[in-house]
Amino acid sequence: MFQKYLKQSTKIVGDYYENLACDYLKRNHYKILERNYRTRLGEIDIICKKKNELIFVEVKGGKSFPEPYLRVDAKKIQKLILTMEKYIHSSVREWDYIRLDVISITEPLKEIKHFQDILS
Repeated sequence: MFQKYLKQSTKIVGDYYENLACDYLKRNHYKILERNYRTRLGEIDIICKKKNELIFVEVKGGKSFPEPYLRVDAKKIQKLILTMEKYIHSSVREWDYIRLDVISITEPLKEIKHFQDILS
């Protein structure tokens, strides 16, 4: 019972930070294509585009110490890359550029840090 509650609670918190990230992206002229894209390999929080760039976004939120973006480690990046590849191969569109971004949101001020193209 507790695990089910914990899982639901984690989803609610994740959705909250993803909503903040989507609002930020829209204000900055990104178009949201998908949210919570899942495969058996992993999940991408947000898939969006800006001009002819395809952008995959991992969202992390929480207290300012340690910074939420520090939870995006090498293992997580590897899962994201595999999931990105699956999405790209299923896409009918060709893109000029594809990148992976991380949006980190710290509490209590909801400070947003946007790390672009973390694989470069």
